[in-house]
Amino acid sequence: MVQAKKTAAYRVIAGPGGKRVFRFYCDISGELCCVTKSIRADTEDKALEIAWETEGRWAFDRCPQCGRYVSSAMFNINAERCLDCAPWENEYPVFCHHCGIRLKDPDAGRGCWWAAQRKRREGPNDGV
Repeated sequence: MVQAKKTAAYRVIAGPGGKRVFRFYCDISGELCCVTKSIRADTEDKALEIAWETEGRWAFDRCPQCGRYVSSAMFNINAERCLDCAPWENEYPVFCHHCGIRLKDPDAGRGCWWAAQRKRREGPNDGV
């Protein structure tokens, strides 16, 4: 059983007077999905809770299978799962599964630079 995460991946930027800004990222692609307003709280944990509940969680889809918080580009709405748990099969995505960028021509079968590098590392497909 997967332990439930409380938030998406995040970074904290400390500001003057104890204010904090949170940046929340997609758990698959690492895409920046939300930057919160400055939040003042007694502790960082309390500030995180406020940031997540008021702004962060609304920018993500949560996969019920693995518990990750992902951007809409990394979520298969038909299967209601993230793309790692339910990849597109006979559908042609308009976003790269690896990094989340919009593909210019999904029918051309090209991905992004990241996908090309991964394919190059894996070597040629011998039809297996």
